[in-house]
Order: sequence, then structure tokens, then C-alpha cells
Amino acid sequence: MPFLFGKPIWGINSGNNFVWVGVLFVVGALSQKINAFSRVNKKLMICFSLVIMIVFPIMLKISSITQTATNLQSRIYSNYSLPLFILSVLVFGIFIETRIKLNKKINHIPSINWFILTGYLITQVPIINYQLSTNFRLNYSLSGSRWLEYLIINILSVLLATLLTTLVISEIIRIPYFNRLLVSTSIKSINSLLDFPKFFRKILAQNWRSLLVIITGFIVSYVQILVVTLLYTPFSFDMFKQIIDLSSQQLILSTIIIYLFFIFIFGMLNRYWYSYMIVVAASVVITVAESLKISLRQEPILPSDLAMLTAIDDLIKMISPVTIIIVIITIFCFAVVGLVLQHHFDKLYHVASLKKRIVMIILPMIFFSGSFFVYHFGSLPNIIMVGFNVKFSTIDQGREARNNGPIIQFIQSMDTTIMDKPSGYSKTNINKIMKQYNHEAIEINKDRKYKLTNQTFMFVLSESFSNPNRVPNLKVSPNPIPYLLSLKNKYNSGLMLSTGYGGGTANMEWQSLTGLSISNLSATLATPYTQLVPQQKISPNFTNLFSQSLAIHPYNASLYNRINVFKKFGFDKFFYQGSKDKLSYQKKIDKNPYISDTSAYKQAIKTINDKHKGSQFIQLSTMQNHMPYTNYYSNNRFKIFGTAGSKTEKESIKTYSKGLNYTDNSLKMLISKLNKIKHPVTMVWYGDHLAALYDKDSMKKYGVKLHETDYFIYNNRTHKTTEVNKYVSPYSFSALALESSDTKVTPYYALITKITDSLPAMTIDPSQSQTNSINGSNIFISQSGKKVKESSLTKKQKKLLHDYRLIQYDLTAGKQYSAHWAEQKIK
Repeated sequence: MPFLFGKPIWGINSGNNFVWVGVLFVVGALSQKINAFSRVNKKLMICFSLVIMIVFPIMLKISSITQTATNLQSRIYSNYSLPLFILSVLVFGIFIETRIKLNKKINHIPSINWFILTGYLITQVPIINYQLSTNFRLNYSLSGSRWLEYLIINILSVLLATLLTTLVISEIIRIPYFNRLLVSTSIKSINSLLDFPKFFRKILAQNWRSLLVIITGFIVSYVQILVVTLLYTPFSFDMFKQIIDLSSQQLILSTIIIYLFFIFIFGMLNRYWYSYMIVVAASVVITVAESLKISLRQEPILPSDLAMLTAIDDLIKMISPVTIIIVIITIFCFAVVGLVLQHHFDKLYHVASLKKRIVMIILPMIFFSGSFFVYHFGSLPNIIMVGFNVKFSTIDQGREARNNGPIIQFIQSMDTTIMDKPSGYSKTNINKIMKQYNHEAIEINKDRKYKLTNQTFMFVLSESFSNPNRVPNLKVSPNPIPYLLSLKNKYNSGLMLSTGYGGGTANMEWQSLTGLSISNLSATLATPYTQLVPQQKISPNFTNLFSQSLAIHPYNASLYNRINVFKKFGFDKFFYQGSKDKLSYQKKIDKNPYISDTSAYKQAIKTINDKHKGSQFIQLSTMQNHMPYTNYYSNNRFKIFGTAGSKTEKESIKTYSKGLNYTDNSLKMLISKLNKIKHPVTMVWYGDHLAALYDKDSMKKYGVKLHETDYFIYNNRTHKTTEVNKYVSPYSFSALALESSDTKVTPYYALITKITDSLPAMTIDPSQSQTNSINGSNIFISQSGKKVKESSLTKKQKKLLHDYRLIQYDLTAGKQYSAHWAEQKIK
């Protein structure tokens, strides 16, 4: 009926329906029982099969008078096709008869059942199916002979792969353990189906411990995807079915991963209930941590986050006490249950063999080691991931955590590529670029007056600072930052394009200090401080220009690996809470748990006043306006209007706005103090990203607006505004600071100056999704705030961009031919 009328019945058209599989099984069993194939002439079956195999492809080639080739193909080659069913039966019969005759002459011939099963699996595994339907798709425009040649080659390739795989399986089955397993689970005849309930109870009794772990793993995997989905999508009952429809294969893989983790723990402890409870407790912690990370940062847990475990005390302070208590109580309950069960059923399941335990430990380790190769396309780990329909886009990690589940998303993020190699990368071309910008620096310096001698440069990163009245669909009254806006009219200023939303402070620091764009890096490299800098031999940065460099961060410095990064960058001192170089000012405002901006600015002024002879650089990253924004301040009179934030978020925006107002007043004090300093001081002051408070604004619609922060460049030697770069990226701050102070440049900063002056601002695409993008999707923003495609750049701009990427690749992922060139001082 499906073949005749082109309509499916009982879901047969999918080819995966239990009814259809059952029908095929019964037909096969009955054919065997009545010995149907021995009654048909083998030569006749071969001839008829060849006719079907030749005629139908030709019909597709020449098409039909009444149907298009596509419609004809769907009718003839669908899973419910009558011709294909007949062809399958004939081929099956040919193999059966051949197997019977060969069996009399040759021992250990693989069973025809294995050959057919292997063929089915090979053609149905997603990765193989994908290859057959794309790379092996026959082009209708081919000549008849060429088309037939490709068809034969493809058929023979699949048959050869099936035959080789079958031979391997047949050899494995001869191993006693696997042979016993096969015999105990085989259905020998159609009558065996009547014994299925007894067979099922036997399997359950023998393997309930493993089944319990597998079922638990599946439930945990499902709940994790459900939790992540709920963080992005309003609840609906269809959600439960959609998860199965969209992520069924990922759920199976995640279950396998959890089971292998259990095997590893069990091999170590040899205690079933302890191992089981550890797996469950770890799953709970992962689920809660994933939920918190996405809620706070709009991205899932990544391998780079593990570096923050050294700052666990500080991370805990950012989490609700209620959440912490619930997690602790839950883990405690699991521990108690595990102890009780293990005490009462201590002898339930032990592995006496040390060799077996070693295997249980080693095999999962081998499996998990593949995590470092999942992005090596064509590798076995990559094939496994693709086979389970794992999505590999890392531009939106949150979306992929919904599709793949947190565990798989974490594992696939472990294989990190720093940056794709630009075309033409070689020592010769790098030397050409260096020579070109040696000359460019000479030309720029002809019009620059000063060297760095006795100058102070300071980069001030103001945590989460951005004008809330620029946020679409939001109005804050009164204006919380009037002084900053007046400064922006007085000094070189504009809007910085942040590469984060609600987070990513360290990435802004890295770009401003190195002059490199994070948007040129691979999408798998989320945090250069933790994933890139530690493996660089040389890390050229802005501090190289100065005789003294100091960093100030009024908080614990273990986040983002700052202590080691700043040491590698060449900072002479690093002031933070708990550091050897003590913070002199640590006052806070009302109930705010973070050190105030006033205290941070006083620390900076003290550092400038303590300056010795020579040039000085200061990196100050504040903390006052860091999330969460819990009703910290008394006498908060700010009012919030608009639809950008939910009712709950509006209370947080109110607190946030009061904090911005405190920063505005502190900034007035800072500028007043800087104006009194005798030697030249240049300050780049900027907000690093918006606070993640505007949950009702669409990132797709307002992506650029929700990544705009304020910046200005102060100089106590001149108050003249020379140029307003309305849109810049943080990698331009070094060049802009040198330009604003009329200071000479090195060849490397001549390149950064050229990039800043001649190209639109580079950044990640902020509007790809509702969530915070990471990197790897490079776009340009014009001075009017419009997106610019790379293809629309001029020939000169494309050449300049390519030179910049060659140098960035060389410094981050290449041979570092230009490293010493990039870190040279101003002559």
C-alpha cells in the first residue's frame, strides 16, 4: 500500500519503525522455517536482481514522462519501496544459498546474518548515511557511462567496507566471552519469541546494576538538557518531546559517557554504591553549575573555567546562599544514602580480578583522551561525535549546550585551536611586513613630538560600565552619569565595541594590552588569559614600552589566571586583595561587597605619585559595579522606565544605576587629582561590557547596541579634542593613547595605528543569537554603527587586514618570528 499509493502506513516510511522492523523479522524467520529459498533457482534470483539493480537507476537517469526524477526517486528508493523489498529478499536468498554451499568447504565463514546486519549498520550510521547522501550523491548532469562508473564504484566500496567489517566481527565473535554473550542473547527461531518475557527477566536479573547506571545516566542527561533549555525558552509540554526529537542521539552518547565515568570510578574504588552516588552527586553539581553559569554569563561551562577553581571562595560569594545550602544538603543526602546502601549490600558486587579493574580504569581513560581530538575532522573521536549528531558550532555555546547537553559541549570544547592559519604565512612574508612597518613607524614619528620618557600611561577598565540610557527600550531618570558625558565632549572619546555581554572582562584586558583582536581567534578559544597566554613563549604587550609597569585589581586576582598572566606580561607589581604589595585603600559603599571605585582611584593616584624616574604604565581594573546587583545602596532615587528588563531585573537596574552614579562622582575626583600632577599623564578610561540585565531586549535586533560601552582618552598636557572615534575596539587603545599624547610609536604600534585609522572596528558578531557570542565570527562596524562585510573592504584594506592577521597568527599560534620585533621599545 505505501508503494502503490505513495502514503505511509504505521510509520513504515521512516524505515525505523518497530512495526516495519518486526514485519521484516517475521518474514525472514518464516522464510527460514519453510526453507523458501532452496525452492527457487539461484541463477534466476541473480538475473532478476541484476535486472532490478540496472533498470531502476536507468529509470532515474532518463526520468519519467509523468513524474520528475525526484518524485520517481522517492517512490522507487524509499524505505517502503516494493522493488527494493523484492531486491532485498532476492539478495538475501542468494547469500543464504551461497553460505550453505561454502560452509561445506570452508570453515569459519562469517554468518550471512552478520553480513546483512553489518551492511545495515554501515548504511544507517549517521556519518555514513551523510557521506552516502552528500559526497557520494550521483550528479544528474554526468554522462551515462561516467554515471554508471561512479555507481559501480560506490556500490563496490560499500560492499567492500561491509565485507571487511563483517570479517572483523566474525573474528571477535569467536572469542569465548563474546561467543557466550551472543549465544545467550540470540533469538534462534520464531518460536523463541514466546520465551521473551523469561529471557527479559533473566537479562534484568543478571545486569540490573549496569542497567541502573545506564537509566540514571539517561535521566541525568535528559534533565541537564531540559534545565539548559528552560534557561532560554519558556516552558511548554512540547519541550519534553522536542528534546527527544532533536537530541536523542546526543542523549545516548551522554549516557555512554556517564556510564564510562562510573566504570572508571568503580574500577578505582571497587564499591558499587559509592561509585554510583559519586556519579549522581557529580551530575547534580554539573547541572547546578551549568544553570548558574548560563544565568550569569549566557554561556555554558567551558574547560577554561576550570582555572577559576583556584578562586572557589570568590566564586561562591557570587552565588545565592540558598542555592549553596540546597546543593550541600543534596550532596550530603547522597553521601548518607551511599554509605547506608554500601553497608547493607557490601558484598553485592565486587571485582575480584585486579587485571579487570585495571582494564576498567584504562579503557575510560583512553575514551576520554579522545576529547582532545574531537575538532580534528576525520579523526576517530570526531567521527564518533558526528555519528551521534553532535553539533560543532561554537559561536553560540549556549545553543549547542541545548542541543548536545552540557557534558558533550564541555568535552568538545577541550580541543582548542588558537587561530586558523592565514594564507601565505611564512618567515619571508613576516619579515616583509616587519620591514614595511619599520618604515611606517619612521613616517608616523616625523609628526610626533614626544618620547615616553617620564610619562605615565594608565588604562582604567571600569567594571560593567555603560550608559543605561543608550540601551534600547530603557530610560533611567535622572541621568546617572552626567560628569562622564561632559568629559566625552571634552576629550577624544566614543563607543567601544565589547566582545562580551554580562562578562568577558579578561578578554577586554587582553585585547587592550596586546593590540590583538579576539575576533580573529578560533571560536574554540574563549579566554586567551587561560587558554593562550600560558602556552606562549613570548607575549608581547603594551607594558614592553615602559620602564615600570604596575597592575591594580581591588579583588582576588586568581580569577582568569591574572597573577600568572601579569607576571608573564612583565608587570613589576600587582596590587590586589591578599597580594604582597598591599592595597592602601579598601573602603566599600553601604552593603556593596566590592571595593569602591573611589578607593581604586586613590590607589592609582598613590601609585602615580610614587613613580620613580622613567616611564610608567598602570593597568587598573575596578570591581565596584560587578554583578550581582542586590539592593546595596540606601537613598536610591533612580527610576527605571521601559521594557528592556523584567520586573525583577528593573530592581537590579536601579541598583546598578546608583553604582554608576557613584562611579561618576569618583571619576570627578580622579580627574581633579590627575590635573594636579606635574608630569605628563595619559589615561584610557573605558567600560568593559554591559551588565546582563536587559533580558527583554532581543540580541538579534539590538546586538550592537547591547555591546557598546563608553570610553574617553584623557591627557593632562592638552585638553584639545583632535578626533572622535565613535566606534573602536579595545585592541586600538594603545595606538589611540600614543596618538592622543603625541607620542612616537614602535613599528608594531605603527601597524596597530594603521589598523585603527584605516579599517572599520573589528569585533565578533554580537547579533547572531539571543545569547552572548564567544568569538570566531569576525565582523566590522563602521563609524555610523553599521555592519560592514569583509568582502566590501577595498583592496588596500584587505591587504592591511591580511598583514595584521599574519602578525597575530605569528604571535599567538605560529613560530613567533615577529615576537621580539613586537616587544621592542620606542627609540
